[in-house]
Amino acid sequence: MQFNDSADEFGTPPTQSAGTDITGKLVTWGLASNRQQAEYILMAVGAVALLAALYFMFFGGSSSAPPLLP
Repeated sequence: MQFNDSADEFGTPPTQSAGTDITGKLVTWGLASNRQQAEYILMAVGAVALLAALYFMFFGGSSSAPPLLP
């Protein structure tokens, strides 16, 4: 019996280029200097969106809901 012992049998894992995801786009657009800073920017945007949603849910709109059927 003979076995082919190849160390690189499955190949190297694929690597991401700099512009394939949103953090890479932020870096290529010049809004962030590296991926870690782009991740911090995205976390801040998410936190602001969450706070805005909570504000409008609790303080925006009227206290009574309109009727569903006429």
